[in-house]
Amino acid sequence: MSDSSLTLLVTVLAVVLPVVLAVVVTVFTVRRIRRDPRRLGNAYWLLATTLLLGWVLGVAGSGGNPVFGALGLVVVLSPLITVVFAVFCVLNGAVMLRRERFSLGNSLSLLTGLAIIGLLVAVWPVLALHSLVLRALWLACLLAAAFLAFQFAAFLGYARLYRWLVRDRPADWVVVLGSGLHGSEVPPLLATRIATGMDELARRGAGRLVLSGGKGDDERLAEGEAMARWAAAHGADPAVLTAETDSRTTEENLRFSSALVGDGPGVIVTSNYHAFRAALLARRLGVDAQAVGAPTAGYYWPSAVLREFVAVLREYRVANAVLLALVAVPVPLVLVLVGS
Repeated sequence: MSDSSLTLLVTVLAVVLPVVLAVVVTVFTVRRIRRDPRRLGNAYWLLATTLLLGWVLGVAGSGGNPVFGALGLVVVLSPLITVVFAVFCVLNGAVMLRRERFSLGNSLSLLTGLAIIGLLVAVWPVLALHSLVLRALWLACLLAAAFLAFQFAAFLGYARLYRWLVRDRPADWVVVLGSGLHGSEVPPLLATRIATGMDELARRGAGRLVLSGGKGDDERLAEGEAMARWAAAHGADPAVLTAETDSRTTEENLRFSSALVGDGPGVIVTSNYHAFRAALLARRLGVDAQAVGAPTAGYYWPSAVLREFVAVLREYRVANAVLLALVAVPVPLVLVLVGS
């Protein structure tokens, strides 16, 4: 085979194979999402597909050179973007703690930003100390952070897409999840959920609106009852309202509410940061419902999304622990063994 023929063959393979792979993965991902959008794995497949398509476009734009396609991804995932994200998290965390009570959940944005900055800054003392074990440990932390970053990007991106995917699904009933009262008063966050539930009821032509929430230790009445009163006072037809007053958790919200509405598809209304996880839970419980999100204050959203992400990691903790070990341990371990 002549040099020109070999060059042509390599160029064709470098372009054709990535394109074929991208098409196959894209078709698989689209079919998976259409079959059931309430699957966490959809998020990872979608991000992998997006990165693969980006690499293919980079290859095509560079005249068939796969190296330039890879460089395109490196630019997208550059340290500068990481630094910007870390600074954003720190600033948002400061605002969050100034406006809300101090708690671990409300501090997640701040802690995430500080952890990323700490990992980036640590590279200088790690290189200066010339310790192989220390370098391996830093590399393991970096790989673990990259793994978690991939998962978070997938979770965040798909959670946004999920809201668009289910916006026009038919529904026979709507369930609004409680979020706590101020004594016996409905606070603004919960009022926004109820108002969104009323809008979804009218828009989808559903026949029943279930207000779901039990009585907390610091509340004067059950959330479901207070929510039903608020809805009736703001224009909802009392004939379509049902108060579910026994639940104390999101899982109980869904189980008890679905028992009240019977068969038929439904819609779950919660805050926008919680919608995708509520949909995942509904699928696990066998509840035929999609979830939609009510608006949330912008400063509150980043910490709330991180809290939801941590909750999802905990729900799949065994699988995540295994994958994290496979990603973060082998390369640093080999580095130590070879260098010792």
